[in-house]
Amino acid sequence: MGIHQIQVRYDAAADRLLLQVRTTEAEIYAVWLTRRMTSRLYAPFRQTVASVGVAQASPQALPVPEAREMLEQAALQRPLPGADFRQAFAATDSTRPLGAEPMLPTAVDLRPQPGGGLMLALREDQGRRLDMTLTADLATALLRLVDAALQQSEWNLPMPSQAAAATAAVSVEGGEPGIDPAKGRLLN
Repeated sequence: MGIHQIQVRYDAAADRLLLQVRTTEAEIYAVWLTRRMTSRLYAPFRQTVASVGVAQASPQALPVPEAREMLEQAALQRPLPGADFRQAFAATDSTRPLGAEPMLPTAVDLRPQPGGGLMLALREDQGRRLDMTLTADLATALLRLVDAALQQSEWNLPMPSQAAAATAAVSVEGGEPGIDPAKGRLLN
């Protein structure tokens, strides 16, 4: 899937975030992100994006723990030359392969990719699925869009904790809260 545009906006009536992806083939994939799903996904997503950004900016660096946070912040705040946050999302003249109603995922897989970037897979119980491979810059842009939508939501989600976000490969699924370190997945 060639990604042309991404939009994340807060829908006050539904009290959810709406993630929309428009491909270069004029297809729109829409996904609802509930407060519960977002609260479990945000910290691992932010940590993974930061790690991928550091690896892209300084591939040979082995930062000491004291400098890692500073490098991650610099990676998240770096300029994104290919991103235009002022351009309106184009929803007209497009098809919707997942159907008219946005997908409501019950599970999310988040994995760094060899060579940089990350894979984000959202799936629901009814079988619909959206798999996205994001470059480091695109993942950082998506994080900035999520941050802006969270500001509008006034959900007051806690900032990511280093302990919960330390996993490099994360799965967020329905079930009991907790971290299963043996399987490298975050359970909600």
